[in-house]
Amino acid sequence: MNPRTSLAIDLGASSWRAFLAWQEEAGLRLEEIYREENSPIELASGLFWDIEKIFGGIKRLLKDVAGRGVYLSSIGIDSWSVDYGLLDEAGVLLELPRCYRDPRNKGKLEELTTSIELDVLFERTGVMAEDITTLCQLLAAKKQTPAILEQAATLLFIPDLLRYWLCGQCATDFTLATGSQLYNLQHRAWDEELLALLGLPCHMLPRVFGAGTVLGCLSPKLQEETGLGPVPVVTGASHDTAAAFLAASGDQDCAILSSGTWSILGVNLPQTLASASIDPLRFGYEGNPDGSVRLVHNVPGMWLLERCRAEWKRGGIECTYAALIDEARRRTDYTGRIDPGWSGFTYPESLMDAIRAFMRETAQPEPRQPGEFTRAILSGLAESYAQALAELRALTNRKLGRLVVVGGGAQNELLNELTASRANVVVSPGCIEATILGNVQNQLLAIETLQQTPSS
Repeated sequence: MNPRTSLAIDLGASSWRAFLAWQEEAGLRLEEIYREENSPIELASGLFWDIEKIFGGIKRLLKDVAGRGVYLSSIGIDSWSVDYGLLDEAGVLLELPRCYRDPRNKGKLEELTTSIELDVLFERTGVMAEDITTLCQLLAAKKQTPAILEQAATLLFIPDLLRYWLCGQCATDFTLATGSQLYNLQHRAWDEELLALLGLPCHMLPRVFGAGTVLGCLSPKLQEETGLGPVPVVTGASHDTAAAFLAASGDQDCAILSSGTWSILGVNLPQTLASASIDPLRFGYEGNPDGSVRLVHNVPGMWLLERCRAEWKRGGIECTYAALIDEARRRTDYTGRIDPGWSGFTYPESLMDAIRAFMRETAQPEPRQPGEFTRAILSGLAESYAQALAELRALTNRKLGRLVVVGGGAQNELLNELTASRANVVVSPGCIEATILGNVQNQLLAIETLQQTPSS
């Protein structure tokens, strides 16, 4: 095996995976070496991520890599954004990180806009307005767990927290900071004025790094525990969507769709547009590793179908994705479709019941069979993509005649066909593992930069 090997860890809302990657003449070669389920855990006080379980899995993974005799050149971690952990002065985690779907976040956007107008908030942060942003989560913490917030010395997003446990360094990167609604995109700094206005602490916010940064090396304790050496730990493309967009190829006439748990559809831009023309309930900016931005529309994606599959499984009905897609393709007689951005889909006890409620509210026929539920979800996603593309064309003055789809959803041929037809666009399925590729590309940049830095 090539002695220079990267380890990319990608955390998702239903599972997390790890890949080894090494360069060959034909390009990067990937090998998946670890996969583990990852779902939020429901406790009496809310919905949380079992981050300690995840870190235990990462340590087992590192031991396995060492046992293979692999020489790691770097480690990179990416995940979803917005969720965070709080550390006290001693660096101890105060509580498990809460999931963005924690019910206590419900209604926080409305509460936030009583203190600051939505347009002003968007002008400062550029973030799409939702209950789940880090800012809204901190408002919920201030109200329901103020003692924990008062003890907090450091806020770290999910990949940051895992990196801290790997190498002992507290920091974040531009891709995560810009999605938090705590960061002033125009000033390129944490918005301390905004936090003060809302009565939130700003002393706990970490340093922000850009693309390809070696944060530190695997701690001596973990070197001994895993059998690895002082492997560099890299930051810079920690938001999974940023990593996916980094790996997706496209030109000015191309939009990109990262299709997975969430559907994030957008375009890369060198800088922000005039904010007055953008509806913050529809679009927002997220930072790219190189400091540019992407203008994106963000709605729930294949999570909708995954939740239905989980409900069918609990009822004794096993449904594979392939069978569901085949059945949905045959149900051309069923005309109902959801709006994936409907508020009732954010915190549902039963997603199937929520879909039925949406159909009743919009005077559409309720789905009865799994194929009809699947058709309703895929048709709704295709419609949302078409609407977002039309708005992006108007906002950017670009034709956007091609849509590159990356992530697991790129394999969904029926969804691609529905999208192409509804949005009048050429759909080009891209790399399924775009997030992993972007993660690795950022690691390679970090190591190259480190090697080019003169020794002091």
